[in-house]
Amino acid sequence: MPSESTTFQFETIGFIKSCFTQKFSIPRQPGLVKRAKATLNLLPKFSHPDIVRGLEQYSHIWVSFVFHQSMRSDWKNTVRPPRLGGNEKLGVFATRSNFGPNPIGQSVVKLEEIEMVNGGITLHLSGVDFLDSTPVLDIKPYIPYADALPLAQAGMAANPPEKVFKVEFSEQAKSQLVLAEEVQGGDFGDLIIEILSFDVRPAYYDENKQKSEFHTRIYEYEIRWKVEANRIIVQYISYK
Repeated sequence: MPSESTTFQFETIGFIKSCFTQKFSIPRQPGLVKRAKATLNLLPKFSHPDIVRGLEQYSHIWVSFVFHQSMRSDWKNTVRPPRLGGNEKLGVFATRSNFGPNPIGQSVVKLEEIEMVNGGITLHLSGVDFLDSTPVLDIKPYIPYADALPLAQAGMAANPPEKVFKVEFSEQAKSQLVLAEEVQGGDFGDLIIEILSFDVRPAYYDENKQKSEFHTRIYEYEIRWKVEANRIIVQYISYK
């Protein structure tokens, strides 16, 4: 029987390069923002072609990772889930919080491509919820008959979140978006819309708060936006 002090040490197999370069605005679940893209670059030790042999047969994969910006020695038994508005506490094991005793996460993402160049292996992913530079611990294929359980009960998360806002661009932001899409691709504007249409503001935010202007980073761009009733107006897009 293992002792209570049993610990394990795991090796990082690679790192994520993500469109989300800060925690604010990351989707609260994978798959919500289909256009959100990332690459998983395997470290040289794990870049032998045999290690991914057959993985191309799967459309989706599980990625186990570390919440590297949520590392803390103190953790609590309960958390305030954003899904409940940050006003109600649940046990940390009844949520997908990144503030548990071990800061590990897992996400199902779409595997777009496996690229092998100059002895390196890069997995191209979409529908991600990863912060840039996330360390990855493991990859497993997603198997629908075993992993998709449509009759399972899901408590507070029984239904997917709804899009809350209609997203529009100011005239200045439209001009800036044209330049940004020359670099990031023609769907960069659609990515911004897809992200901001969900309410990405902190869970403790409510309509009584005075703050209506926010900013977030997507790739290397700072996006400034404001809330007006049920609309979000993107005011400014700048390369940083």
